[in-house]
Amino acid sequence: MTDFFVSYTNADREWAEWIAFVLEEAGFSTIIQAWDFRPGSNFVLEMHRAAESASRTIMVLSPDYLNSKMAASEWASAFALDPQGLERRLVPVMVRSCEPKGLLPTIVQIRVVNLDEDTARTVLLAGVEKARAKPSARPSFPGSMGNVQQKTFPGRSEPSARPGAIPKLRRPWSDLEKKKFLKSGLQEIRHLFQINMEQCEREEPRLASDFTAISEVDFSAEIYLDGKCRCRCRIWLANEIGSEFIAFQEGNTTGNAMNEMLYPSSDDGENFSATLAMGFHGSENKFDMKRLSSKDAAEYLWGRFVYPLSY
Repeated sequence: MTDFFVSYTNADREWAEWIAFVLEEAGFSTIIQAWDFRPGSNFVLEMHRAAESASRTIMVLSPDYLNSKMAASEWASAFALDPQGLERRLVPVMVRSCEPKGLLPTIVQIRVVNLDEDTARTVLLAGVEKARAKPSARPSFPGSMGNVQQKTFPGRSEPSARPGAIPKLRRPWSDLEKKKFLKSGLQEIRHLFQINMEQCEREEPRLASDFTAISEVDFSAEIYLDGKCRCRCRIWLANEIGSEFIAFQEGNTTGNAMNEMLYPSSDDGENFSATLAMGFHGSENKFDMKRLSSKDAAEYLWGRFVYPLSY
């Protein structure tokens, strides 16, 4: 069975996709309308199958969700299978402030309202775990001893370092951390390409697209204008020249020749460095090419991919 069915309304689609992505990064499997209900499928039947095949249902809780009749049927299905909450089949994740009524207030919620991304991710993953929420370290003693004022040392005290006097020391990333970062960045690029290609077809009837998943870490994309291929690229996780990186091949290039290589930035592990950027593409002017976030990297490669449509 799938671990989670993510139930949401269109107003909270970005939250739903973020939740699903974080869960899959952590090793869970998910079903989500935005990724799994493809054109031509029966929406109602897909919802029915998703609710039946998932062990648990996540409610992306917001004012819009509470007002949605369709969403109500989705969470009610999970509630009916576990009305006492013994199996935790229904997991509310509140993403925008709201006041659930009826049966919903009795179900313990995961709240990510107004949290920063790192904290929200920690809270979400801790909330979906079925184990006890016992802390890994002993809590501080809450009794009176903690309130006793310490005597001042009567001798000469050494000056303490002022905040910021010591620079933050960088810890080199391990090979495993780099691998995870590269795969996560590639998934961000892949997702943006799929969403944008679908949007191209919706907004311009003269365009048609073809997305081909060669493997989990390798895909190709093409856009046709009036039936003629105008944009073509392949993007994959390469392991060459003694290191790993995201490779980008555009146009009619064949084999494993590359037009761009994205490496984890040498000064920190949270960004990519575009090694072949030479100012030939307008999309390069939008970003710091040596410090690209995963989102920036995706937008940069998309800009290069669709550039042929501009002339």
